[in-house]
Amino acid sequence: MKKTALTYLLLGGILMSSGCDLVDPTEVTNPNLTEEAILNTNNPMTPWVAGVKRQLALTVNAHVTFLEIGSDNYENVQTFYNQNLDNLTIRPQDADINGFQFQLGRLREMADYGLTVVKNADPLTTAEQEAELNFYKAYSYLLSGEYFSFLPVTAGGEAVEWRSILGMAVETFRLAESSSNTQISAAASLGIARANYRLGNKAEAVQAANSAISKAPNLVYYAQFDQAQGPVNTMQTALYDRGNFDDLQVLPRMDFLDPKYYFRGASQASPVAIFKIEEAHLILAEAAISDNNLNSAKSVMTDIVNLVGGRERSTFNNNQQDRTQLNPGSRPNNSDVQVRFSPGAPLIEGLVLDRKSGNVTVPTISGTSVSVADVDALNDLDDALETLYLMRQEIFIAEGRRLADMGIKLVISEVEYLANPNIDAGSPGTSPVIPPFIDSIKDELDAFDYDAAAGICTIRHNINRILVENKTSELVLPFH
Repeated sequence: MKKTALTYLLLGGILMSSGCDLVDPTEVTNPNLTEEAILNTNNPMTPWVAGVKRQLALTVNAHVTFLEIGSDNYENVQTFYNQNLDNLTIRPQDADINGFQFQLGRLREMADYGLTVVKNADPLTTAEQEAELNFYKAYSYLLSGEYFSFLPVTAGGEAVEWRSILGMAVETFRLAESSSNTQISAAASLGIARANYRLGNKAEAVQAANSAISKAPNLVYYAQFDQAQGPVNTMQTALYDRGNFDDLQVLPRMDFLDPKYYFRGASQASPVAIFKIEEAHLILAEAAISDNNLNSAKSVMTDIVNLVGGRERSTFNNNQQDRTQLNPGSRPNNSDVQVRFSPGAPLIEGLVLDRKSGNVTVPTISGTSVSVADVDALNDLDDALETLYLMRQEIFIAEGRRLADMGIKLVISEVEYLANPNIDAGSPGTSPVIPPFIDSIKDELDAFDYDAAAGICTIRHNINRILVENKTSELVLPFH
């Protein structure tokens, strides 16, 4: 298959060159834009770092929206965004998976080029700039290891297993920890904690989490967007800017958290947090639960509730959002609605907002429905673990994080394995990883039953409870 496809590409290139003698882009050169000319400008590292930072935003855009669609957080009710992931149809031909893989590779290669070629050409390169580039490179490794079972980490290279990639992330984040920029240093420590968390390295994850907390107890590290010049925040477009298209509908029990991103002005886009200190505390709490230390876990979870309670909230008009546009009465759309997390579970108030009767106030960094009283009432380790994973889900909503907690990994894209001589259609990493306890309900991840007259909404599957029930699986809950 690969040889045939590549042959067609080569033949196509020959035919085009023979029939279009006047059009040969390789003959067009601009003497002012050669690599040598750019590297010989004054202090080329400064614009290069800015360009890699822009690439970070493009990489965030390339994964957040379609990964949120794949999780139980959002249902895609229109056709503008990914049509496959909602039911966990994960295919090598998926354009979004290919785009994500491409942007990850571009971020890694741009950072690496800066650390080698640009650094050697610019004697004014600072240690801070090197640390920042290592941070971006490590982030590319981190996402690669979190969301793919195998993936090349060099252009045209062999596919590397996810554990090894996360090990590379840890090593590279360590190079970024030396940054004199507290935000980058703390985020690098948190990146080390996050990678070790996924690897199940509890002691190392706890140590790095504590380091991040000590450096920046209120850390939020953002990918920044530009509403006027671009790139714009794709998730903001999906949740807010497309108005009453209502593309992505949030699971009703998290209605109060949506939309995390909104229109802030003609030149200002909502940023996306890629690291925030809440995660360090979440790691510490899960470590305590796995150590059977309920009291310690509850203490940390109380700290998380208080931290989240102090985070920024924004008030804005969201009346263009119509929860029932396609099927009137089909979705909860007023604050009188009570929600059950699963059939037979207690009814909970205050999870659904009124959007037609004035402005809404929504957490724009982190939010949670869990209260200090809820934490105090916990007296069982599994209940505490379920509550903790609910907090993880709520805190990270709309950040592209949930699918990793669900144990799902994507596939190497067809574009990669057709062009890469080291990977074939049947190579490791070309089939998705979906835990059987998720696969069995993949068509109902977003499902709920709503009695509009009674004002009662029942979520069909409590995914957090399902994760806890399967905590011994190697695919989820890494500390257990």
